Amino acid sequence: MDQYNIPDAPSSPSPRGRFSSGCGCSGLLGAFIICVGLVVLALSFLALSSTIDRFLGRFEVTCGEEEIVSSDTSKNKVVKIEVKGAISFSENKSSFWGKNEGMAEVIIDDIRHAREDKDVKGLLLVVDSPGGEITACDFIDQEVKKFRSSSTNRCVVSYMRGVAASGGYYVSAHADKIVITPTTITGSIGVMMQGINFQEAAEKLGVKSVSFTSGPMKDMLNPMKGVSESVSNVVQATINELYDQFVNVIAEGRRMPVEKVRELADGRIYTAKQSLENGLTDKIGYMDEVKETFRELGLAEYELVEYEEDEGVVDMLKKAFSTFGGLKPEIKLPETSWRLRYASPFMEE
Repeated sequence: MDQYNIPDAPSSPSPRGRFSSGCGCSGLLGAFIICVGLVVLALSFLALSSTIDRFLGRFEVTCGEEEIVSSDTSKNKVVKIEVKGAISFSENKSSFWGKNEGMAEVIIDDIRHAREDKDVKGLLLVVDSPGGEITACDFIDQEVKKFRSSSTNRCVVSYMRGVAASGGYYVSAHADKIVITPTTITGSIGVMMQGINFQEAAEKLGVKSVSFTSGPMKDMLNPMKGVSESVSNVVQATINELYDQFVNVIAEGRRMPVEKVRELADGRIYTAKQSLENGLTDKIGYMDEVKETFRELGLAEYELVEYEEDEGVVDMLKKAFSTFGGLKPEIKLPETSWRLRYASPFMEE
């Protein structure tokens, strides 16, 4: 072997190089473990939120939401409750935070809370709703009646804004007085049941619906089948009975003959002026007229308050991490089920 042609020995990595490489991998791994630990800790804490919430309290009156109607130190309070959007109970859906609470549950809870407070002398229902589920509307109406009858010096005023039609009028019927803004649409008194029928399209595509039932009417509203005369009779009888319920609620609440209500309750909508002329409302105006109405009902001096959920640390964390429940894309298909509703033409699914 040529002593002058000896190949160079392979150079070993410097200690510094080995240390830098190892430090980089360990740093990334450590950062990842810390991040995972923080997420797990946060999720574990939030999973206990339903238990913690019980100790935080359900309601509070926030100063930012209070309107001082009078400078008097009287403890008389009027609770403002908004009936906004479609009136319904919560859907059978749940998220990481628990079951979603629908508008009807919130309204019912607020009215019950007001009824239990001896300082509350009145309710102000601010209604902007095209209607909603029959049972949800009826439950709210029952709570309004219970509040009024809970004491001789309690009153309810409904303040209609935007659209207060069908179920929106139903929940207002037992108010002592109804104030409507000049541009509000109301009425649409009646019951609606609608769905989609795919029978003709299915026949063209060669698709048949196969169902096994315990009786001929069990799948009477199958969207893949036609609606027979016997099915129409059954559905119409149901609608008529629920319509009678609606009419009786208005007749009782407005102290109006049933025959008169039936004349008005053919499903048409009314302007503010038309509703006043027909006895469906009592006054056209704004908040000044609402205050005047309460004075006429015996509440010359009161404090207007609104209930809100007590937002503590848990609630703020819920909002901060709410994106975890909102990353799932959804595709909404046309409504195929048949539902009975007190709904106006302005109802949107």
